[in-house]
Amino acid sequence: MDQVINVLPTGVELGFGKFYAPLMIEANYANGAWGAFELKKLMPLALHPGSRVLHYAQEIFEGLKVYKQSEKEFILFRPEENIKRMTKSAEMMAMPPFDEGEFLNAMLVLVHELKHLVPSEPGSLYLRPTMIGVSEALGVAPATEYKFYILASPTGGYFGGLEKGIPATINVHVTAEHVRAVRGGVGAAKTGANYAASLLAVTKAKKMGYSNVLFLDAILQKNIEELSGMNIFIYADGVLRTPILGDTILDGVTRKSILTLAKKAGIKTLEEDISIDTLYHYAGKTNSDLEVFACGTGASVAAISELNYKNKKITIAGAKPGIITTKLYNDLLDLQFGRNQKDFKEWRVLI
Repeated sequence: MDQVINVLPTGVELGFGKFYAPLMIEANYANGAWGAFELKKLMPLALHPGSRVLHYAQEIFEGLKVYKQSEKEFILFRPEENIKRMTKSAEMMAMPPFDEGEFLNAMLVLVHELKHLVPSEPGSLYLRPTMIGVSEALGVAPATEYKFYILASPTGGYFGGLEKGIPATINVHVTAEHVRAVRGGVGAAKTGANYAASLLAVTKAKKMGYSNVLFLDAILQKNIEELSGMNIFIYADGVLRTPILGDTILDGVTRKSILTLAKKAGIKTLEEDISIDTLYHYAGKTNSDLEVFACGTGASVAAISELNYKNKKITIAGAKPGIITTKLYNDLLDLQFGRNQKDFKEWRVLI
Protein backbone atom coordinates (compact mmCIF):
# COMPACT_ATOMS: atom_id res chain seq x y z
CA MET A 1 0.00 0.00 0.00
CA ASP A 2 2.50 2.58 -1.28
CA GLN A 3 -0.13 5.32 -1.31
CA VAL A 4 -0.52 5.25 2.48
CA ILE A 5 1.35 8.18 4.01
CA ASN A 6 2.21 9.15 7.58
CA VAL A 7 3.50 12.62 6.69
CA LEU A 8 2.53 15.03 3.95
CA PRO A 9 4.88 14.69 0.95
CA THR A 10 6.88 17.74 -0.11
CA GLY A 11 7.41 18.81 -3.68
CA VAL A 12 4.58 16.53 -4.87
CA GLU A 13 1.19 17.55 -6.25
CA LEU A 14 -1.31 15.81 -4.00
CA GLY A 15 -4.05 15.68 -6.63
CA PHE A 16 -7.29 13.97 -5.63
CA GLY A 17 -7.53 10.51 -4.11
CA LYS A 18 -3.89 9.59 -4.73
CA PHE A 19 -2.82 9.27 -1.09
CA TYR A 20 -4.45 7.72 1.97
CA ALA A 21 -4.10 8.30 5.69
CA PRO A 22 -2.91 5.26 7.71
CA LEU A 23 -6.09 5.09 9.82
CA MET A 24 -9.74 4.38 9.07
CA ILE A 25 -13.07 3.94 10.84
CA GLU A 26 -14.98 0.67 10.55
CA ALA A 27 -18.33 -0.61 11.88
CA ASN A 28 -20.33 -3.71 11.01
CA TYR A 29 -24.05 -4.49 10.83
CA ALA A 30 -25.37 -7.96 11.66
CA ASN A 31 -28.44 -9.46 13.33
CA GLY A 32 -30.39 -6.30 12.71
CA ALA A 33 -28.08 -3.82 14.46
CA TRP A 34 -24.93 -1.79 13.98
CA GLY A 35 -21.96 -2.54 16.21
CA ALA A 36 -19.75 0.17 17.69
CA PHE A 37 -17.35 1.89 15.30
CA GLU A 38 -13.63 1.23 15.65
CA LEU A 39 -10.60 3.34 14.80
CA LYS A 40 -8.14 1.00 13.13
CA LYS A 41 -5.18 0.74 10.81
CA LEU A 42 -6.03 1.12 7.13
CA MET A 43 -6.02 -2.30 5.54
CA PRO A 44 -7.64 -4.18 2.65
CA LEU A 45 -11.17 -5.45 3.16
CA ALA A 46 -11.86 -9.19 3.25
CA LEU A 47 -15.00 -9.88 1.19
CA HIS A 48 -16.63 -13.10 0.16
CA PRO A 49 -16.80 -13.33 -3.68
CA GLY A 50 -20.56 -13.60 -3.34
CA SER A 51 -20.96 -10.35 -1.40
CA ARG A 52 -24.01 -8.48 -2.62
CA VAL A 53 -22.04 -5.28 -3.22
CA LEU A 54 -20.11 -7.12 -5.94
CA HIS A 55 -23.20 -8.47 -7.69
CA TYR A 56 -26.00 -5.99 -7.07
CA ALA A 57 -24.11 -2.74 -6.45
CA GLN A 58 -25.56 -2.24 -2.97
CA GLU A 59 -23.18 0.57 -2.06
CA ILE A 60 -23.38 4.23 -1.01
CA PHE A 61 -20.81 6.83 -0.05
CA GLU A 62 -20.24 10.46 0.87
CA GLY A 63 -17.51 13.02 0.40
CA LEU A 64 -16.63 15.93 2.66
CA LYS A 65 -13.52 17.85 3.66
CA VAL A 66 -11.52 19.10 6.62
CA TYR A 67 -9.85 22.49 6.13
CA LYS A 68 -6.87 23.96 7.95
CA GLN A 69 -7.82 27.23 9.65
CA SER A 70 -4.55 27.51 11.56
CA GLU A 71 -1.82 25.22 12.81
CA LYS A 72 -4.06 24.19 15.69
CA GLU A 73 -7.61 24.68 14.36
CA PHE A 74 -9.39 22.69 11.69
CA ILE A 75 -12.85 22.96 10.15
CA LEU A 76 -15.11 20.07 9.18
CA PHE A 77 -17.49 21.74 6.73
CA ARG A 78 -21.24 21.07 6.92
CA PRO A 79 -20.96 17.43 8.03
CA GLU A 80 -24.62 17.30 9.05
CA GLU A 81 -25.63 17.72 5.40
CA ASN A 82 -23.53 14.77 4.29
CA ILE A 83 -24.81 12.67 7.17
CA LYS A 84 -28.45 13.41 6.29
CA ARG A 85 -27.81 12.71 2.62
CA MET A 86 -26.18 9.36 3.39
CA THR A 87 -29.22 8.43 5.45
CA LYS A 88 -31.40 9.25 2.43
CA SER A 89 -29.12 7.25 0.14
CA ALA A 90 -29.29 4.29 2.50
CA GLU A 91 -33.07 4.35 2.44
CA MET A 92 -33.12 4.53 -1.38
CA MET A 93 -30.74 1.56 -1.63
CA ALA A 94 -32.61 -0.55 0.97
CA MET A 95 -29.72 -0.31 3.46
CA PRO A 96 -29.81 0.32 7.22
CA PRO A 97 -28.77 3.95 7.99
CA PHE A 98 -25.83 4.40 10.34
CA ASP A 99 -26.74 6.32 13.48
CA GLU A 100 -26.29 10.01 12.66
CA GLY A 101 -24.80 10.94 16.02
CA GLU A 102 -22.29 8.11 15.89
CA PHE A 103 -21.51 9.04 12.28
CA LEU A 104 -20.38 12.52 13.36
CA ASN A 105 -18.48 11.12 16.35
CA ALA A 106 -16.64 8.68 14.11
CA MET A 107 -15.49 11.45 11.79
CA LEU A 108 -14.33 13.58 14.71
CA VAL A 109 -12.35 10.68 16.20
CA LEU A 110 -10.67 10.00 12.86
CA VAL A 111 -9.82 13.63 12.13
CA HIS A 112 -8.47 14.18 15.65
CA GLU A 113 -5.86 11.49 14.96
CA LEU A 114 -5.03 12.83 11.47
CA LYS A 115 -4.64 16.58 11.99
CA HIS A 116 -1.03 16.35 10.85
CA LEU A 117 -2.25 15.17 7.45
CA VAL A 118 -4.49 18.16 6.75
CA PRO A 119 -2.67 20.14 4.05
CA SER A 120 -2.50 23.93 4.03
CA GLU A 121 -4.68 25.89 1.61
CA PRO A 122 -5.58 25.13 -1.15
CA GLY A 123 -5.38 21.52 0.04
CA SER A 124 -7.68 19.71 2.46
CA LEU A 125 -8.27 16.32 4.06
CA TYR A 126 -10.99 14.52 2.13
CA LEU A 127 -13.20 12.06 4.02
CA ARG A 128 -14.96 9.21 2.22
CA PRO A 129 -17.65 7.53 4.37
CA THR A 130 -18.81 4.34 2.63
CA MET A 131 -21.35 1.58 3.23
CA ILE A 132 -21.47 -1.75 1.40
CA GLY A 133 -23.61 -4.88 1.53
CA VAL A 134 -21.41 -7.87 2.44
CA SER A 135 -23.84 -10.80 2.78
CA GLU A 136 -22.64 -13.70 0.63
CA ALA A 137 -25.85 -14.78 -1.10
CA LEU A 138 -26.57 -14.55 -4.83
CA GLY A 139 -30.33 -14.05 -4.80
CA VAL A 140 -31.55 -10.58 -5.75
CA ALA A 141 -32.43 -9.09 -2.37
CA PRO A 142 -31.02 -6.55 0.09
CA ALA A 143 -28.04 -7.73 2.13
CA THR A 144 -28.50 -8.70 5.77
CA GLU A 145 -24.95 -7.71 6.75
CA TYR A 146 -23.18 -4.43 6.01
CA LYS A 147 -19.86 -2.71 6.51
CA PHE A 148 -19.51 1.02 7.17
CA TYR A 149 -16.10 2.64 6.94
CA ILE A 150 -14.48 6.04 6.55
CA LEU A 151 -11.30 6.68 4.58
CA ALA A 152 -9.21 9.86 4.73
CA SER A 153 -7.16 11.26 1.86
CA PRO A 154 -4.97 14.41 1.83
CA THR A 155 -5.87 16.22 -1.40
CA GLY A 156 -4.90 19.15 -3.55
CA GLY A 157 -6.69 20.37 -6.67
CA TYR A 158 -9.24 18.04 -8.25
CA PHE A 159 -8.25 19.26 -11.71
CA GLY A 160 -4.54 19.64 -10.94
CA GLY A 161 -2.65 22.54 -9.40
CA LEU A 162 -4.65 25.54 -8.20
CA GLU A 163 -3.79 29.22 -8.22
CA LYS A 164 -4.92 30.81 -4.98
CA GLY A 165 -8.16 32.75 -5.33
CA ILE A 166 -8.87 31.57 -8.87
CA PRO A 167 -11.10 28.57 -9.60
CA ALA A 168 -10.03 25.84 -11.97
CA THR A 169 -11.20 26.14 -15.57
CA ILE A 170 -12.55 23.15 -17.50
CA ASN A 171 -14.06 22.44 -20.90
CA VAL A 172 -17.13 20.22 -21.11
CA HIS A 173 -18.77 18.02 -23.73
CA VAL A 174 -22.59 17.87 -23.68
CA THR A 175 -23.54 14.29 -24.46
CA ALA A 176 -26.55 13.60 -26.64
CA GLU A 177 -25.79 9.89 -26.58
CA HIS A 178 -25.62 8.88 -22.92
CA VAL A 179 -27.79 9.58 -19.86
CA ARG A 180 -26.83 9.46 -16.20
CA ALA A 181 -30.15 8.74 -14.50
CA VAL A 182 -33.87 8.46 -15.23
CA ARG A 183 -36.98 9.35 -13.25
CA GLY A 184 -37.93 6.67 -10.75
CA GLY A 185 -34.35 5.43 -10.43
CA VAL A 186 -31.56 6.12 -7.95
CA GLY A 187 -30.13 9.27 -9.50
CA ALA A 188 -30.63 11.24 -6.29
CA ALA A 189 -28.69 8.69 -4.21
CA LYS A 190 -24.95 9.00 -3.82
CA THR A 191 -24.25 5.49 -5.01
CA GLY A 192 -21.48 4.11 -7.17
CA ALA A 193 -23.97 2.96 -9.82
CA ASN A 194 -24.61 6.58 -10.85
CA TYR A 195 -20.92 7.21 -11.33
CA ALA A 196 -20.47 3.97 -13.22
CA ALA A 197 -23.21 5.16 -15.58
CA SER A 198 -21.05 8.18 -16.46
CA LEU A 199 -17.75 6.41 -17.08
CA LEU A 200 -18.17 5.60 -20.77
CA ALA A 201 -19.40 9.10 -21.58
CA VAL A 202 -16.52 10.68 -19.66
CA THR A 203 -13.99 8.38 -21.35
CA LYS A 204 -15.29 9.37 -24.79
CA ALA A 205 -15.24 13.06 -23.86
CA LYS A 206 -11.64 12.90 -22.66
CA LYS A 207 -10.60 11.28 -25.93
CA MET A 208 -12.14 14.32 -27.62
CA GLY A 209 -10.06 16.62 -25.41
CA TYR A 210 -12.71 17.55 -22.83
CA SER A 211 -12.42 17.49 -19.05
CA ASN A 212 -15.91 16.27 -18.28
CA VAL A 213 -19.43 15.57 -19.52
CA LEU A 214 -22.72 17.40 -19.04
CA PHE A 215 -25.77 15.12 -19.07
CA LEU A 216 -29.23 16.04 -20.32
CA ASP A 217 -32.50 14.64 -19.00
CA ALA A 218 -33.15 11.05 -20.03
CA ILE A 219 -36.71 11.54 -21.33
CA LEU A 220 -36.59 14.61 -23.55
CA GLN A 221 -32.80 14.91 -23.94
CA LYS A 222 -33.41 18.64 -23.63
CA ASN A 223 -32.86 19.97 -20.10
CA ILE A 224 -29.40 20.10 -18.54
CA GLU A 225 -28.97 18.07 -15.35
CA GLU A 226 -25.44 17.66 -13.98
CA LEU A 227 -21.89 16.64 -14.80
CA SER A 228 -20.49 13.21 -13.98
CA GLY A 229 -19.84 14.24 -10.38
CA MET A 230 -20.80 17.91 -10.06
CA ASN A 231 -23.85 20.17 -10.12
CA ILE A 232 -24.01 23.03 -12.62
CA PHE A 233 -24.87 26.75 -12.39
CA ILE A 234 -25.55 29.33 -15.10
CA TYR A 235 -25.32 33.07 -14.55
CA ALA A 236 -27.00 35.22 -17.21
CA ASP A 237 -28.99 38.47 -17.30
CA GLY A 238 -28.17 39.05 -13.63
CA VAL A 239 -29.71 35.76 -12.45
CA LEU A 240 -27.96 32.65 -11.12
CA ARG A 241 -29.81 29.52 -12.27
CA THR A 242 -29.38 25.85 -11.50
CA PRO A 243 -31.49 22.82 -12.48
CA ILE A 244 -34.28 22.07 -10.03
CA LEU A 245 -33.76 18.99 -7.91
CA GLY A 246 -35.60 15.77 -8.60
CA ASP A 247 -34.85 12.08 -8.47
CA THR A 248 -32.25 12.37 -11.25
CA ILE A 249 -30.02 15.05 -9.72
CA LEU A 250 -27.90 14.78 -6.59
CA ASP A 251 -28.67 17.29 -3.84
CA GLY A 252 -25.13 18.65 -3.64
CA VAL A 253 -23.89 20.19 -0.41
CA THR A 254 -21.72 22.64 -2.36
CA ARG A 255 -24.72 23.44 -4.59
CA LYS A 256 -26.78 24.22 -1.49
CA SER A 257 -23.99 26.39 -0.07
CA ILE A 258 -23.57 28.34 -3.33
CA LEU A 259 -27.28 29.13 -3.49
CA THR A 260 -27.19 30.49 0.07
CA LEU A 261 -24.03 32.53 -0.55
CA ALA A 262 -25.44 33.99 -3.76
CA LYS A 263 -28.62 35.11 -2.02
CA LYS A 264 -26.57 36.71 0.75
CA ALA A 265 -24.58 38.60 -1.90
CA GLY A 266 -27.80 39.97 -3.40
CA ILE A 267 -27.70 37.78 -6.49
CA LYS A 268 -31.10 36.60 -7.67
CA THR A 269 -31.26 32.79 -7.79
CA LEU A 270 -33.64 30.42 -9.54
CA GLU A 271 -33.96 26.65 -9.40
CA GLU A 272 -35.68 25.65 -12.63
CA ASP A 273 -35.51 23.51 -15.73
CA ILE A 274 -32.90 24.91 -18.11
CA SER A 275 -32.77 23.65 -21.67
CA ILE A 276 -29.50 23.28 -23.53
CA ASP A 277 -30.99 25.53 -26.22
CA THR A 278 -31.57 28.27 -23.65
CA LEU A 279 -27.97 28.02 -22.53
CA TYR A 280 -26.75 28.37 -26.11
CA HIS A 281 -29.14 31.29 -26.59
CA TYR A 282 -27.50 33.13 -23.69
CA ALA A 283 -24.09 32.44 -25.19
CA GLY A 284 -25.11 33.94 -28.53
CA LYS A 285 -26.43 37.21 -27.14
CA THR A 286 -24.52 40.40 -27.87
CA ASN A 287 -22.69 41.64 -24.76
CA SER A 288 -23.68 38.46 -22.93
CA ASP A 289 -22.74 38.29 -19.23
CA LEU A 290 -22.94 34.48 -19.35
CA GLU A 291 -20.94 32.47 -16.84
CA VAL A 292 -21.21 28.71 -16.31
CA PHE A 293 -19.60 26.75 -13.50
CA ALA A 294 -19.72 23.32 -11.92
CA CYS A 295 -19.44 22.62 -8.21
CA GLY A 296 -18.94 19.72 -5.83
CA THR A 297 -16.96 18.80 -2.73
CA GLY A 298 -14.06 17.32 -4.67
CA ALA A 299 -13.62 20.16 -7.15
CA SER A 300 -15.17 23.03 -5.13
CA VAL A 301 -16.06 25.46 -7.95
CA ALA A 302 -14.77 25.01 -11.50
CA ALA A 303 -15.46 27.56 -14.23
CA ILE A 304 -16.62 26.07 -17.53
CA SER A 305 -14.76 27.82 -20.33
CA GLU A 306 -16.17 25.90 -23.29
CA LEU A 307 -19.16 23.70 -24.11
CA ASN A 308 -19.49 21.39 -27.09
CA TYR A 309 -22.96 20.16 -28.06
CA LYS A 310 -23.52 18.30 -31.32
CA ASN A 311 -20.23 19.67 -32.63
CA LYS A 312 -21.28 23.25 -31.91
CA LYS A 313 -18.75 24.84 -29.59
CA ILE A 314 -19.23 27.95 -27.51
CA THR A 315 -16.60 29.84 -25.51
CA ILE A 316 -17.85 31.21 -22.19
CA ALA A 317 -16.67 34.39 -20.43
CA GLY A 318 -13.60 34.65 -22.63
CA ALA A 319 -12.50 31.18 -21.48
CA LYS A 320 -11.70 32.59 -18.03
CA PRO A 321 -13.46 32.37 -14.66
CA GLY A 322 -16.12 35.08 -14.57
CA ILE A 323 -16.63 37.71 -11.89
CA ILE A 324 -19.60 35.96 -10.23
CA THR A 325 -17.97 32.53 -10.43
CA THR A 326 -14.78 33.83 -8.83
CA LYS A 327 -16.66 35.72 -6.12
CA LEU A 328 -18.74 32.71 -5.08
CA TYR A 329 -15.67 30.48 -5.16
CA ASN A 330 -13.79 32.80 -2.81
CA ASP A 331 -16.83 33.38 -0.56
CA LEU A 332 -17.05 29.62 -0.14
CA LEU A 333 -13.32 29.25 0.58
CA ASP A 334 -13.45 32.09 3.12
CA LEU A 335 -15.96 30.06 5.12
CA GLN A 336 -14.19 26.73 4.68
CA PHE A 337 -10.78 28.03 5.74
CA GLY A 338 -12.15 30.19 8.54
CA ARG A 339 -11.33 33.61 7.12
CA ASN A 340 -15.00 34.56 7.44
CA GLN A 341 -15.80 33.99 11.10
CA LYS A 342 -19.03 36.01 11.06
CA ASP A 343 -21.38 34.22 8.68
CA PHE A 344 -22.93 30.74 8.82
CA LYS A 345 -21.13 29.63 11.95
CA GLU A 346 -23.38 26.57 12.05
CA TRP A 347 -21.72 25.28 8.88
CA ARG A 348 -18.38 24.75 10.59
CA VAL A 349 -17.44 22.13 13.13
CA LEU A 350 -14.16 23.14 14.78
CA ILE A 351 -11.69 20.41 15.62
